[in-house]
Amino acid sequence: MRYATMLDDMIKSSELSLRQISKRCSELEISITPSYVSQLRNGKLPPPSEEISLALAKVCGARNQTHLVFQGYMEKAPAIVREYMLASSALNKIMLESLCKASGNVSDDFKKFIEELDVLAALEMSSKFVSADDPSKAHALVKEIALATNKAVKFDENSEMINFFVPDTSMAPLIPVHSYVYILPTRKDLLKDRDIIAFYPPNSKSITLRKQFTVSGKIVLIPEDKSHSLYFYNDVADINYIGKVVSYKADL
Repeated sequence: MRYATMLDDMIKSSELSLRQISKRCSELEISITPSYVSQLRNGKLPPPSEEISLALAKVCGARNQTHLVFQGYMEKAPAIVREYMLASSALNKIMLESLCKASGNVSDDFKKFIEELDVLAALEMSSKFVSADDPSKAHALVKEIALATNKAVKFDENSEMINFFVPDTSMAPLIPVHSYVYILPTRKDLLKDRDIIAFYPPNSKSITLRKQFTVSGKIVLIPEDKSHSLYFYNDVADINYIGKVVSYKADL
């Protein structure tokens, strides 16, 4: 991922205007114009100084602020250094994908997640999980990617059960955030009121859990935490359904 792409993603996630970003940077004693930020995010200017990169990451509320700084350094580094870092990153990604494959999880979503890691993220993840003397780290890696991508995975190819790490508080306290959930693909017509189901909401690629109810012939999917969204369907057949939650383990 290039600096411009990384910065663009941060700006989009922040939902701030370029004028707001410029103003917040000035509060950190970094004077930059909205036009300058626009040219950085579009790749029309090279990465700026460490101070500006760090300020941009901070005002956008980025989780990994140092990654933007590192990416800026790498793109301005001599070609031989840059090529070495890219080659090392490619090797780290190969090892991470191999570790996922060893656990039986190498879906397109996982491959895409690993491929899109920036150089520093790939280094940090491989340092954390790639260990020849500890095969259990394969499942820990899959858990981290599953949490990051909000995807269901199968840890046992001999079982129909699908596993999922709950990414939000929508079913808390009944099912706490980051719980390890067991989902059994069952027929939709066998679902009953109060069953907790896993499904994809409309226009979303993220799995969600809700408790199912039938009200006046309509299907209502209700969260335990009422601050989260309800979903309404005319028929159970309209739900982009994955399966029914049969058990879970809280990730304490």
